[in-house]
Amino acid sequence: MRLKLFGTLTGVLLVSGSALAQQVTTKAPFTVTIGGSVRSDFGFMQDDTANVQDREARIDYRLHLKAEAKAENGLVYGFDARLRNNQNSAGQNNQDVLGADRKFVYLKGDRWGQIQLGDNSGVATQLETATPNVGIGQGDVVSFANFGSYSFFYFDRDTFATRVSYITPRVAGFQAGVTYTPEYRDTGRNNRRDNSDVTGGNYKDELEFALTTQQKFGAFGLQATAAYLTAKEKVQTVGDFSVLSLGAVASYDIAPGQTIAFGGNYFDNGETNKARTVRGTAETTGWNVGLSYTVANAWAVAANYTENETDQPVGRDLKDRVIGVGGAYQLAPGLSLQADVAFLDIETASGLKTGKTSNEGTQFTFRTRVDF
Repeated sequence: MRLKLFGTLTGVLLVSGSALAQQVTTKAPFTVTIGGSVRSDFGFMQDDTANVQDREARIDYRLHLKAEAKAENGLVYGFDARLRNNQNSAGQNNQDVLGADRKFVYLKGDRWGQIQLGDNSGVATQLETATPNVGIGQGDVVSFANFGSYSFFYFDRDTFATRVSYITPRVAGFQAGVTYTPEYRDTGRNNRRDNSDVTGGNYKDELEFALTTQQKFGAFGLQATAAYLTAKEKVQTVGDFSVLSLGAVASYDIAPGQTIAFGGNYFDNGETNKARTVRGTAETTGWNVGLSYTVANAWAVAANYTENETDQPVGRDLKDRVIGVGGAYQLAPGLSLQADVAFLDIETASGLKTGKTSNEGTQFTFRTRVDF
């Protein structure tokens, strides 16, 4: 087992690294690796949601399976999958269901890049530059409290669908990618050929484009990414699919293994996936900024601020705001302790106490994480 600090210009995340500890060479030219993580979360909340408890707990485990081979001509190819418990469904029977949310075949070469075929996130997610955060994620919260429509990221970020993606090799610090998804959020063995333009989801023919750069100037580092997502709507009851995401982070290595990073993200979801009405369609935008400090293989702290705005065709516009502060500490190889405090003011929340028009409150989350 080995310990790894995931700290890049896309943000710094102090975890016990995904070591892929078990390796087996098969009769075919494949090397099979297995690893994963387990995250035990406890949350304590004080907010303005009516008829709720002030504490909650959950456990989330992820198993990473990879089989890779290399041909004599230099072609690298294989299969990548992530197995995960059904975290988003109530009831013990549903929670015990284990499924692969990510599962795809890939081919790659040093000169021409990489092709991915199967269920995966798109290139906008894979190449993104994220606001610096550590551990649990500060504004990228575990949503124990009522966070309404609040989001730290653009619409459709880190979602899985049956796709084909191409990512170029990195040239002079630059890299680009494109993803095509026939049916929006269609996964696995589903066969949607019999879908009409009014069945099987709101969108089709989804495209993602992303361009990123990573540059290093001595102790200074810079990463930036721009991404655009679009799709054809299948029904007239939802808005046009058009999403823009921008992110940039600057970092400075104070000393060997010690890094400070500052940056932020902006997204414009437009009217994507919002219901059309006779008076118009709601539109959403959001932005966040953050600062982190990391001591490699030891500890890290970060703080960030996020604000979302929903422009409504009728009534007042709504804002969601979250201030997050958090840290992570490596207790032992493969074991880390993480904690976040989120101060929230969520105007898109519903089910509030009588007389409240926004959900103002505080959430504290404590995580024990094991990586193997």
